Amino acid sequence: MKKIVFVICSIITSTFVEAQQLGSPTCDSLLLVSSWGKDNVKIFDGCDGHYIKDLAQPGVLDGPQAIFEDANGDVIIVSESNHKLIKFDRETLSEATTVLAPTVMSNPITVVKKDPNHIYLGSYSENRIVELNTENWQITKTLLPANNNQIRGIDIGMALGADGQLYVPGYDSDSILKVNPSNNATSQFVQSGNNNLDRPRSIIFSNNRILVSAWGNQAIYSYSLNGQFQGEVVSSFQGVAGLVNDGPDHFLATSDTLNTIRRYNSNDFSFETIVPNRSGGLAGATFVYRLEKVLTTTPVNNLKQAWLIGVGQIDGNSIHVPEVYITENGAFGENFNPDTINNSLWGTLNIVFNSCHHAQMMYESNIISNEGAFGSGGYPLQRLVMNAAGLLCDASDFENMSEKSFFSGTFFGGAQRDGEGFNIDYLNENQVIVTWFTYLPAE
Repeated sequence: MKKIVFVICSIITSTFVEAQQLGSPTCDSLLLVSSWGKDNVKIFDGCDGHYIKDLAQPGVLDGPQAIFEDANGDVIIVSESNHKLIKFDRETLSEATTVLAPTVMSNPITVVKKDPNHIYLGSYSENRIVELNTENWQITKTLLPANNNQIRGIDIGMALGADGQLYVPGYDSDSILKVNPSNNATSQFVQSGNNNLDRPRSIIFSNNRILVSAWGNQAIYSYSLNGQFQGEVVSSFQGVAGLVNDGPDHFLATSDTLNTIRRYNSNDFSFETIVPNRSGGLAGATFVYRLEKVLTTTPVNNLKQAWLIGVGQIDGNSIHVPEVYITENGAFGENFNPDTINNSLWGTLNIVFNSCHHAQMMYESNIISNEGAFGSGGYPLQRLVMNAAGLLCDASDFENMSEKSFFSGTFFGGAQRDGEGFNIDYLNENQVIVTWFTYLPAE
């Protein structure tokens, strides 16, 4: 017979820890968006973009900018206006700890990860770039000293190129500086004002080119890897600020004026709006970070589920299933092979309805599993969730229901049999499919 799978909504093998339960359960990520104007980071669903909650309690963040994860997966927020780096525990996204004190750097704004335990951190007001060890949060090296007269207003999105050099946007100098972390050598990638570049904020490498958010131009500029200007690839994007790659063919872009998040195709620069304007009170959207949910597994013992299925014949208010089958030799996931599945005749099943939502179930089985015999028995059933078929029966009165589509639905044996249930699928006036999610006999 045809194999049919029916899923009862219960989780038995693994769960997301608290932070990973945010948003849609079918979505594998969250979007963290720096809301500079609200001194917080807004959390949105990573798939449909709906607003979920604010990250921090009031007063913790002040002018949040760049976001990254440390080697432990904890989330670090660069809090520019109170000169801190603040860590949020990944499992809860609620416990805040200051990991870099205000005495280390004034107005930190941008971060590039060198390796799992080191970052490059840039300051807007000092125009300084340092290397930090994220295990002890100590400065290990100065790449670009303060007051260097080579760049002004280091902004939110410096980037590390395949050539090993940092590309640093200068918001106030209208330029892009290259810094070699190995020897601290510098050179101008884009001279001040070239190509009318006005207040660059972020840089990303995409499809063998360099994209720059030009806030003052309301545009995204494209450059070749050797610095040749290729023109505007996105125009009339007011307040364009943060750029972050989002897979091989897309990138995310924020607007600190429209207060929206767009997801661009990096081939044709078409886009979709992921976070609508000012959703969740978003104000001053400067940076966006996609946080992947981490599935944590919980060991479960004594898994002894069994699925029973059969085609039932309708007779008045009764369903008689003369042949109920059970399957064996299955394997989970990619190890599943339909050729190894064996359908064994399990027994018979009868369900007699005495109202729109209640019935008596009786069964008899001669099969013996490795755990023991199923035997015979029965118990009352009740509808688990209301559906259209049940509502129709209520409206028409049970005694007058000659048409039996109201049999359809999910049923179970009440609180005393929670975790076990039936699905009845009405096929026609003569037949239904009955699926019973149950367990193997106790030893």
